[in-house]
Amino acid sequence: MYGYGYSPFVKSATAAIETAPVNTVAPAITGTAQEGQTLTCSQGTWTGTPKITYTYQWKRNGSSIRDANTNSYLLVGLDIGQSINCTVKAVNNVGNTNADSNTVTPTKA
Repeated sequence: MYGYGYSPFVKSATAAIETAPVNTVAPAITGTAQEGQTLTCSQGTWTGTPKITYTYQWKRNGSSIRDANTNSYLLVGLDIGQSINCTVKAVNNVGNTNADSNTVTPTKA
């Protein structure tokens, strides 16, 4: 006879629960905010399963900058005095979520 709560015939079934990405620490821009300098955007910290992949989009005054879709961005003359930030999109097979970085205002070199 077996003790209370034990049965040799019942197997434990633990299925992994998949969850969409959730941002817990915002992405952050590092580097010198000056024309001709390169800024880098961290992905931030995320939770979610299964594996998360990340994409980047740099923005000037809230509008996407054409072809600026990696984690680094070279500041150009058009950026001087403008608000520059980066949006990170986290994606897995359950869903996707965007998170914005801090904003910087580049100056002339």
